[in-house]
Amino acid sequence: MQRLWWGAATAAVAATVVTAIAHAGSVSYAEYVVTGRTIRAVVRLPLDDVDLLLRIDRDLDGHASGAEIDQSAAAVRAYLGKHIRIVVNGQPLLGALERLVLWHDTPAFPYIEGGLSYETPSAVEQLSIHTDLLTELYPSHQTLGHVSVAGRTDRFTFDRSTTYERRIDSGRATTVATIGGGAALLLLLWLGRRRTAAATLALALVAAPAAADVIMSAPALNASLKTMAKLKQQANAGPERAAALFQLGAEADGLASLMNLEVESHGMQERELLDLALDRTKELGIAVTYHRDKKKFFYDGAAFAEYLKEAPRGTHAATAEFKLLSYRFYQLSATDIRALTAAADATKGFLARYPRFASTAEVRLYLAVDYRDLHRRSVEERDGVNAEKWRRLARTECLRIARQFPDTDQADAARQLLQTLRVR
Repeated sequence: MQRLWWGAATAAVAATVVTAIAHAGSVSYAEYVVTGRTIRAVVRLPLDDVDLLLRIDRDLDGHASGAEIDQSAAAVRAYLGKHIRIVVNGQPLLGALERLVLWHDTPAFPYIEGGLSYETPSAVEQLSIHTDLLTELYPSHQTLGHVSVAGRTDRFTFDRSTTYERRIDSGRATTVATIGGGAALLLLLWLGRRRTAAATLALALVAAPAAADVIMSAPALNASLKTMAKLKQQANAGPERAAALFQLGAEADGLASLMNLEVESHGMQERELLDLALDRTKELGIAVTYHRDKKKFFYDGAAFAEYLKEAPRGTHAATAEFKLLSYRFYQLSATDIRALTAAADATKGFLARYPRFASTAEVRLYLAVDYRDLHRRSVEERDGVNAEKWRRLARTECLRIARQFPDTDQADAARQLLQTLRVR
């Protein structure tokens, strides 16, 4: 039987997952209009996604003000220039960002809207547009678009692998557009200046299946990162340092748990978001790392340890110490006798200090498993005296758990452990 694996932070995970599931799949919009030697574009990107990438909300208050959007113009211009590539007659064009505003769709979901213009050196005869916006977050991200040239309008779905191409002859008659990398998909009616009821309904139909199984999302990650950044500031300078430290630890613990749930549910489907979470937490000085041998993400618990230094008898002292115990338990090697002995002593000390802790059943199971592993190691080393001592202690803990907490998962696990601790 391996060291036991179940979530020590179930409540934190559940709260975060509910938030994540509330967000539908991310979709962007783009309109390109060719008039003479000018191409004008209107691009709309979900604010949460852009904020996660470019950090528009600089004061971390959860809202992007007009001033913050203005201050982000250079970063947005560079981003659009990287992800929108327009080629006319074989020559790539450079776009100018003419305006940047906040825009809301019918359900009041916020978007960043950018207006761009491109000047062509000659009349447009061959046009190519490649748009792969937000694929750093979602490799399959789609931008639903309209392209209008010489009186003809095409609806087109842009993604990482598709390119819109079109030829225009001198008589202004157009040929059929050709598409590199895949077929055009008509998913929505184009928004125009305002989304129609039909477009809103179509978006709901597309988004609903995606939302039903969303765990890791850009909006949830963005909110968590901003919360941790604010708590770091409060912990560094605020009068409520201890409370901020504990909350910081809880937020980091919840993020690590969410990342584990994402991988357990979908494998590495959201690898871009997972990697971004690791990079951004590292920037904040928060250590969330992936342990290959355990196949889990772990928070190192530094904020909880700092909280205990600041407030050893504080309101959250028991919870903070329990978190540190749980990290130690789940990462501990079952073959290290010295570490197992130290862990068992630490767990016994915790139970002595907090005999009425809410998760006592789980803590006692940690102790029983540590004793069981010490028993096994002693048997392997042919140390009969210690083997019997650890076996007896493990059985005592298992019997206690089954008696005091009979209708719990921990009691079921304890009964299974008892089956392995019989004298043979």
